Amino acid sequence: MKRRHAVFLVLALLAPGFAGRSAAGADLTFGFTPVLGQSQTRSEFEPLMAYLSGAIGQRVVLYVARDYGDLRTQMESGAVDIGSFSPFAYVDAARGGKIRIIAQSLIEGSATYRGIIVARRDSGLRSLAELAGRKFAFVDPKSASGYVYARAMLLEKGVSPDTGFSEVIFAGDHNKVVAAVLDRRVDAGATYDGAIRVAKAAGARTEELYILARTDPIPHDAIAVRNGMDAVLVRRIQAALVALDKTEAGRGVVARSTKGLTGCAVAVDSLYDPVRRTALAAGM
Repeated sequence: MKRRHAVFLVLALLAPGFAGRSAAGADLTFGFTPVLGQSQTRSEFEPLMAYLSGAIGQRVVLYVARDYGDLRTQMESGAVDIGSFSPFAYVDAARGGKIRIIAQSLIEGSATYRGIIVARRDSGLRSLAELAGRKFAFVDPKSASGYVYARAMLLEKGVSPDTGFSEVIFAGDHNKVVAAVLDRRVDAGATYDGAIRVAKAAGARTEELYILARTDPIPHDAIAVRNGMDAVLVRRIQAALVALDKTEAGRGVVARSTKGLTGCAVAVDSLYDPVRRTALAAGM
């Protein structure tokens, strides 16, 4: 009964008669960290923009950040209204006190995922300790699975991410890390578990990869709004996100997601405290 009542309230907030900004209001900009790279992030989330535009009665346009830190900059300047942050990028942005979390992404029905460190199966590498002196790929210094959690695991095994490799690259997104390992440009790399599924769907030879280690669970991406947004509008945005898998239009977005997006849930800042603790362990 409680769940049905909650769903009813969410759908009621989305009803056309509910008070809020009209379609005549200024466009809203929804920014994303470039987890999948610029082009794939755009194709992944354009359907979500169309869904939100219809659900809240106001046009929502997509902004794909240049890198993980850029989204914080754009939201603090007021150029971006809503942001989907990878976990550590959110923790970093929250330090500025100019954004407020309202939801988090659910991927394949889960609120968490794991980071992984991968090598080629034919490399002979089977442990993190064996990575000393090798070439390694991270995603971005503000990526949770692609840097922060991997850095903490490497330090625990005695491999310095700063001085322990012969070469380190920051590939920029998870797809590029997987490609760098498969193409032998690096010996190993840090990414997230879902990147293997995405790469396989794109035709990559993921069966040639070997997982050396997995991180503890990491909360999925945080969705935040800039401070100062109209409170009624924020509630409509949050309600639309939570209703994503409960409406016909929203289920269409879910069906087209290559990342495995299955919905959104209401979230609070403390949900990302494990990311903060891991960042401390990683010396960040």
